[in-house]
Amino acid sequence: MDPALCRRRFLSSCSLTALGAVALKSSWGGRRAVGADEGPLIPEAVVFSDDLEPLVRAIEQVSPEKALELAVARLKSGTPPRQLLAAIFLAGIRNVNPQPPGFKLHCVFAVQAAHQLSLDVGSEDRLLPLFWALREFKNSQAEDVRQGDFVLRKVQGELPAPEHAWQEFDDAMRTWDEPRADRAIVALVRSRGAHEVMEGLWKYGARDYRNIGHKAIFVANALRTLQVIGWRHAEPVLRSVVLGLLDFKDREVNGYRFENQTYLPNRTRIAEHGPRLPGNWTRSGGHRPATLEVLEILRTGEISRAIERSLELLQSGTVGAVAIWDAAHLAAGELMMRQPGIYGIHTVTSLNGLRYAYEMAADHQNRLLLLLQGLGWMGQFGTFMGQTQAGLGPQQITSVPNVEISVDTTAALNLVFETLAVDPPAAAAQAQAYAARGGNLSGFVSMARRLVVRKQSDAHHYKYATAVFEDLGLVSPEWRPQILATSVYYLRGQNSADDSLVQAIHDLG
Repeated sequence: MDPALCRRRFLSSCSLTALGAVALKSSWGGRRAVGADEGPLIPEAVVFSDDLEPLVRAIEQVSPEKALELAVARLKSGTPPRQLLAAIFLAGIRNVNPQPPGFKLHCVFAVQAAHQLSLDVGSEDRLLPLFWALREFKNSQAEDVRQGDFVLRKVQGELPAPEHAWQEFDDAMRTWDEPRADRAIVALVRSRGAHEVMEGLWKYGARDYRNIGHKAIFVANALRTLQVIGWRHAEPVLRSVVLGLLDFKDREVNGYRFENQTYLPNRTRIAEHGPRLPGNWTRSGGHRPATLEVLEILRTGEISRAIERSLELLQSGTVGAVAIWDAAHLAAGELMMRQPGIYGIHTVTSLNGLRYAYEMAADHQNRLLLLLQGLGWMGQFGTFMGQTQAGLGPQQITSVPNVEISVDTTAALNLVFETLAVDPPAAAAQAQAYAARGGNLSGFVSMARRLVVRKQSDAHHYKYATAVFEDLGLVSPEWRPQILATSVYYLRGQNSADDSLVQAIHDLG
C-alpha cells in the first residue's frame, strides 16, 4: 500500500458513527446502541477484565486521528506496553467479525507478529510495531462498521456440563453448529487447563485450508498472543477463533469444498498407519534424499502419493518427521517463488501455523495429522495457484542460480536489500549465496526486521517476515540457504519509503 495512503487512512478524521452501521444478521454480533464515540457498547457485549476493559474502551472510542496520541499518552503515564498490546488485541476480538477469517481480521492475526518484531528490533524502533497494530485495528474497526458493525456478545444459552464439554464441542465442530460450539468452548475454557484446550483445537485449525490457510494461522497466533497477555483472556479469544473455524461450511473457496480436501483421507491414514510408526518417528535430523523425493512428488500435483510416500518413509524408521517437514517448507517457499503475491505469502504463513501447532502438540495423532496436512495444504495450494490467471512459474527452490557475493557482510547485505525491491529472483540468488558461504544469518534477519517495522505497507509484511524467519530456524541446516532465498520475495528494501508512523511519532515527540 502506498505510504501516503497509509498516512491518510490513519490520520483521517472520519467519524465511525457517520459510516452508518447496520445490524448484523448473525446472532454472534450486535449493532451498537450508539456510536463508538458516544457511549457504552450494547449491554450484551462481552466485557473484559477490570484492568483492561477501560483501556479497550478508550481504544475503541478514540477517533483514528487521535489514536496514536492516545497510545503515546498512555505509555508516558505508565501503561506497560504489554497492557496496551493486550487491549489492542482484545479490541479486535470484540469488534471485528471473525467470519471470514482473514481480510480485516489481520488486525488480530498480526498482533503476535507485531509483538515478536518489537522484541527483535533495536530499542529505537521497539514501539513502532505496537503503534502499527493500533492503527491496523482502527482501520479494521472502520471497515467492520461498514460491513455490519460486529460485536462479540456474551455467550447465549446453557453451557454443557464440564464432563460432557469435549463431546459436545467435537460434535458441534463436526456438524458446523456455531451456537453449540460457542457454548462448548466456553465450558472448556472455564473447566480445563490451557494445554488441554489447545490440544483439542489443533486438529480443527488444520482441517480446513479454505481462505488460504487463515484458520491455522488464527489458532496458532491466538495461542501465541495469549501466552503474552495471559490465558485469563482465553474465553473471548477462543470464542472468536471457533467462529472463524466454522466459516464456509458448504462453500467452495480457493478451489476446494471441505469434503474434497486432504483432511478426511488423512484421518483414515492416521488410523491405519499411525500404530505402525516407530516410536521415534518425530525425531529431528534431515534426510536429503527423502526430502527431495517428497518435494518432487508434490511438484507433480500428486498430493495423495506425496502423503502416502511420506508415511512409508516414516514407517521405514530411516526418516524422521523433520525430513518430511523440510519438504513441506521447501514446497511452500517454492510456491512463493513461482507466484509471488497473496497466495504465495500464505503458503509460508499457513504452513508456519501448522508447524507451530506441531511443535506445541503433545498427542502423537495430532502431530501426525499436522504433518500430513502440511503436505496436503501445500499440494492444494499448488493446484489452486496453478489454476489462477497468474499461473505458476517454472522456478525451483533447489535450482536457484549460483552467484558471487562479497565476503564483506555489510556490502553483501546492502546488495541484497537494494536488489530485492527491483529484482526478487536476483536477490534470492544473492541471499542464497550469502547463506551458503557461511554469512551471518542473524545479521541478515536483523536488517530485514528493521526494514519491515520502518517501511511496511501492509499486515503481510509483518506476518510473512515473522513466519519465514521462524521457519529458518526449524528446517534442517542444509536447507537454510534455500529458505533465506525465498524470504526476499516479501521483505522491504532499503529504498522503500518509510511508513508514515515514523514521521508521525517524530512529530509527537
